[in-house]
Amino acid sequence: MENEDLSALSSGPVPVGNWSNLEYRENGFEMEKVNQLQENTYGYRFLSNGKLIHRANSGWCGTPPIVTSDFEGTWEKEGDIITLTAAFWGGTQVQKWKISSSTGNSLEIEVISSEMQMEE
Repeated sequence: MENEDLSALSSGPVPVGNWSNLEYRENGFEMEKVNQLQENTYGYRFLSNGKLIHRANSGWCGTPPIVTSDFEGTWEKEGDIITLTAAFWGGTQVQKWKISSSTGNSLEIEVISSEMQMEE
């Protein structure tokens, strides 16, 4: 995944790029722009072609040490609302985010909705 379509990472409007170092807030979280996603850390890779890589827990267990996996998905932005659809260890998740604040190096996200569709 690390080398997939790196040109789609190099430029584009927010949120294109790698985002990690999540700090959780009451209604969402803040994340920092990073050069690359570190192994076994949470994060997102938004490509300018609408593809998404969500790095998250590889399984249901959240007890440290945490092992992460990269899950593929898609994203689209309409105004300041981002809709993400991505796989996760148990199925598919669909989230809507509102960008509350953005600078070149940080994004503050309010999670508007989050649905998980479990595989059977």
